Amino acid sequence: MRLIFPKKEVTMPPDQTNLVFDFSFLVPYFRYVVLLLLVFYAIFALIIVRQVDLMGKTLITPISPVVTAAAIIHAGFAIGLLILVFGVL
Repeated sequence: MRLIFPKKEVTMPPDQTNLVFDFSFLVPYFRYVVLLLLVFYAIFALIIVRQVDLMGKTLITPISPVVTAAAIIHAGFAIGLLILVFGVL
């Protein structure tokens, strides 16, 4: 049967792919959007530290230092993640 109907090799030009949509032009913008979102998140974490500090001064409870420490650790992780992603991207 191969002699009657030889298999024809179909090749695509090297500049075309099988993707329906090509989103490669969005990659640089994606980097900036991720960095911008992480900057906003780090600012949000610092605002949380400020709010927790004000809460601790207003409402004095035995658990206030624990909540303040958690807020500071959270802000540290947020800023650390921002620095890490900035170095990777």
